[in-house]
Amino acid sequence: MYPPRMNRVMTRRSIGLASILAVLLLGGCAALKDDMQQAESAFDAAQYDDSLVWLQDLEPDATDMDVDMRARFYYLRGMTAYRLGNRADALHYLALAREVAGERNDGLRPEWGTAMTRTITELAPDGAGGEESRVNARTSGGEQRNADSSGSRNR
Repeated sequence: MYPPRMNRVMTRRSIGLASILAVLLLGGCAALKDDMQQAESAFDAAQYDDSLVWLQDLEPDATDMDVDMRARFYYLRGMTAYRLGNRADALHYLALAREVAGERNDGLRPEWGTAMTRTITELAPDGAGGEESRVNARTSGGEQRNADSSGSRNR
């Protein structure tokens, strides 16, 4: 056991370290939001190369974002890739945005939900990017599986 004076010193140090960590974490959250706003502003101004730079810097932190911010991130990343002509990346990130945002398009502007659906449909092979793709899916063997057919295969 430490003497009483030593306990007070250790308690003060612990409180000091906890305070410093809290400030760093809050600062990190603020920086994340600021960077996201910069990416969104560049996208809105049709400066897609600039937007891509911001979004690439944010990508390692995507898992730390709240759901709404993550949906916006994936949407912006996908639409930026689309505007820059990278169709594969566009489809990948827009599909992630659709999954994160859910049916209500949480975190997305209303017009973004419409643009996302339209763009996924355009980019998906055979136009399979719309609502129908959530109901019908291809198995790894290529057979068509209907979600309401309880496992029976339709060819």
